[in-house]
Amino acid sequence: MTELLRKMLSAPGKIMQEAIRHDVSNSNGKIITDLNGSATVNMKNQQVRDSMRARMEELAAKRQR
Repeated sequence: MTELLRKMLSAPGKIMQEAIRHDVSNSNGKIITDLNGSATVNMKNQQVRDSMRARMEELAAKRQR
């Protein structure tokens, strides 16, 4: 009985997590804002990946000096 109650009470949280993941996965912009207002960088965006790679190469070059 306790297990059933726990599963029923955790269901709304799982539904919200799925809604947030769905919101994030459908965004094609450089910055993604989820339902809570949290911003993340969209690494699926080619411009973001290129920029991140260039910055990492720049930092690696400085470190080798």
